[in-house]
Amino acid sequence: MVEPAASTHISEEQEGGEQQEEQQRVLPEVQIVPHRLLSEKTGMKLVEELKTVGLVSRVAYAGPGDTIGYIWVEVFGFHEKTMERIRAACDKYLPFGYDLSVGRFTKYRKTVSDYIREDMMRRLREKLAELAEKGGEGEEKEEGRR
Repeated sequence: MVEPAASTHISEEQEGGEQQEEQQRVLPEVQIVPHRLLSEKTGMKLVEELKTVGLVSRVAYAGPGDTIGYIWVEVFGFHEKTMERIRAACDKYLPFGYDLSVGRFTKYRKTVSDYIREDMMRRLREKLAELAEKGGEGEEKEEGRR
């Protein structure tokens, strides 16, 4: 198998007026796509077993409702021994078949949309706080008139 290229992202963030450089290594992932949706019970058994495989940094999963359709296993390095262990766990819990892919499938840093969403939520909270403050003042004035 071909080893996926790992890239390095260096971002500069400002915190408290100071610039901080943060180096983040992008780790490869193994994507597991079962040929059928998994029940939450079966999916969680597989996820727990995948967490015990060596060199795994995290395991994530997604699917509609209470089912699991995708599982992503982030690994510290791409090694054939790790892939063999992942395949063994999949063979144990997915007798109906599955597909494995190596690459990067989940976000490893914030996107522009994430920053925009955070800014919109911050502005909304500020506006709600401002309205609540004005609403409280209005009630006090009305009580004084009575």
